Amino acid sequence: MQFAQHATRPMASYRALGLDASVEQLGYLALSFGALSIAIAIPIGRFVDQRGARATTVGGIALMGGAALGHSAAADLVGLIAAHTALGLGLIFAVVGLQAIVSHAGPAEGADARFGLFGATISLGQVLGPIAAGVMAEVVIAAGLAGPGDPYGTAPTFVLAGLLCASGAVAALGLPRHPGGTGEARVAVEPSDGARPAGLGSVLRAPHMGKALWASMVVLTATDVLTVYLPAIGAERGWSVAFVSILLAVRAALSFAVRVGTAPLVRMLGRRPLLVGACGIGATALLLMTPALPAWVAVALMAITGLVLGIGQPLTMAWVSRSAPEQLRATALAVRLTANRVGQSLIPVAVGAVAALAGSGAIFLVLSALLVSTSVARG
Repeated sequence: MQFAQHATRPMASYRALGLDASVEQLGYLALSFGALSIAIAIPIGRFVDQRGARATTVGGIALMGGAALGHSAAADLVGLIAAHTALGLGLIFAVVGLQAIVSHAGPAEGADARFGLFGATISLGQVLGPIAAGVMAEVVIAAGLAGPGDPYGTAPTFVLAGLLCASGAVAALGLPRHPGGTGEARVAVEPSDGARPAGLGSVLRAPHMGKALWASMVVLTATDVLTVYLPAIGAERGWSVAFVSILLAVRAALSFAVRVGTAPLVRMLGRRPLLVGACGIGATALLLMTPALPAWVAVALMAITGLVLGIGQPLTMAWVSRSAPEQLRATALAVRLTANRVGQSLIPVAVGAVAALAGSGAIFLVLSALLVSTSVARG
C-alpha cells in the first residue's frame, strides 16, 4: 500500500506537468488528495472503534488500486485530480484501520516501539516506491515510448501500483476484524452504567493534544509538500526524473532508519525534546535548500531532512494514542489524521501560491518556517 502511494504521488505531479499544469495547480492536486479525508476520518475512526478494522482496511486498499489505474487513464487535469482524490480517500480508510490494529496490538507502554516499526514500514514504501517509479519512467523515456500526453513516462508506475494494491487488499482479508483481535473494542464503547459514552470531546480535551496535533500536521505536511513539489523544483533546476526519485528515496531511507530506533531515542531524550530538536534541525536543512545547490549538497540536506522528519510520525501517533481513552484510540488517531489532512489540503495550496510569486525555492523557506513554529509551539 505504501509502496503504491509513494510511487504514484510524485508521478502524479509529473503527469500534471505533462498536462501543462502550473506550480500553483500542483497545489490543487495536493489539495485533492486530502480534502475528503477532513470530513470522513473521524467517522471512520468511530466505526473502527465499534465495528472493527478489517472492512475499512480492505476497502481502502482496493480503492487505492482503482485510483492508481485512474491516474493512468486521466486525459486532463480534472480527471487526474479526480483520481488523486480517490487515492487519498482510499488511503484514509486503510490507514485508520491499520493504525487501530497497531494501537491495540499490545500495552500502551509499548506504543512507541510499535508505531516506530509501523512508521518504518511506511518509510520502506517511501524508499522503494520513488526508486521503482523513477527507474520505470527513465526506461520509458529512453526507449522513446513516452507520448505527448505523458512525456515523463508515468503510465507503468500507475499500473504497477494498481496491481500491488489489489494483492494488498487480498492479503488484508486475513487481518482481525476488531483492532485487538477480539470483540473488546466494541464492548468498550458501550456505556455500562447509563452514562453517555466518551466521544470526540474526550479526545480533544486530552492533555497536550493540541500540541501533538499541530506537530503531526506540520511534519506530515512537510513530507507531503516535498513529494508533490520536488518534481516541479527539479524541472526548474534541470534535475532528471531519476535524480528527483533518488532525493525522495534518500529522504525516506533515513526516515526508515530513524524510525527503527525510535523507542531507544525516546528513552534517552524524552518524546517532546526529541520532537522539538528534530523539527529545529529539519528547519535548518530545508532553509539551506532554498537556493540552487550542487547535486551532492542537495542529497546530503535531503538525507538530514529525512532523518529528522522520520521521527515525527511515530512519536505523534504514539503520543495521541497514549493520551486518549483506550476505547477511543481509533477515534483519537482519526482526529490526528484529520488534522494532517487539513494541513495537506491547505498548506500545499498556500505554498504553491508563494512559489508562483517567488519561485520554487521559496517552498523550502515556507516549510522551514512551519517546522520552526512546531519547535516553539506550546499547544
